[in-house]
Amino acid sequence: MKKKTLIVIITCILLIGIIIIVYHAVGGKKPFKDLEPTEIVSATVRVTPPDITIQIVEIEELTGYLNDVVIYNEDNSYTEYSGQGVIFTLSLSDGTQTEAIAYNPFFVIDGVGYKTKYEPCQALNEYANRLLNDENANIILEEPPGLTVISDETAFDTLLGAYSWQKRNSDGTATETQADSPHPLDCENWLLKFETSETTATLDFAENPSSILNIQCWNEKHWNDHDASSENIAIDSYEIELKPGGYIYEVVAEWDAQKSGYGGIAHYYFYIKVLGNEQ
Repeated sequence: MKKKTLIVIITCILLIGIIIIVYHAVGGKKPFKDLEPTEIVSATVRVTPPDITIQIVEIEELTGYLNDVVIYNEDNSYTEYSGQGVIFTLSLSDGTQTEAIAYNPFFVIDGVGYKTKYEPCQALNEYANRLLNDENANIILEEPPGLTVISDETAFDTLLGAYSWQKRNSDGTATETQADSPHPLDCENWLLKFETSETTATLDFAENPSSILNIQCWNEKHWNDHDASSENIAIDSYEIELKPGGYIYEVVAEWDAQKSGYGGIAHYYFYIKVLGNEQ
């Protein structure tokens, strides 16, 4: 009789264990269910693509979305997926930092991936994209944004030259970084050589500047000649007129750091040869 009772007890324990395992596997858990807005000192979200980071102001709204997140079994196969991810970085009051990535059907916490419930994860993704599309969003620019030039339906990257850049620290102070570069006419070996049949090109910044301070160019016959005179180029809504033949162009743009604490002045170089009408 005692043996049968022991078997029954063991069986019950095993069944309870199985039920707990199944519950956690199917029911999931909420890793941020107890997180309070007061515990978050600051928060940012990086939306990639287009690789833009935004300072989050409404911490309480963010906390509500995080409270609802449900994760299931650990699954790091998210590295094999492609698509848009939104990366939240939380600086907490205890001095720690947590990174959470909403990447349906995965949710990643400090580098560990989990399968996740679709709706809460999607809500976080949509929230991040609303911030991205808000014209008053506080864009964080840790360094000068990239510049792509588009002509003849082809896009190519430019070379980042000298810049002076300010970024805000977590304690409210600011750090300024200075970077020098060779003269544009010394960059022959680093510039991509691009040819076009068009006479115009469009400047496509990863984040548009507050203003474009200057655009100038030099004929390619003046490579390595610092005394060569440059010509100024006019711009109309980010579209520029190209000079006939091969020219080295320099764009100088400014991002106002007053609003977000991030910004400065950056120089960009590129080379374009306009075919069919060379000088």
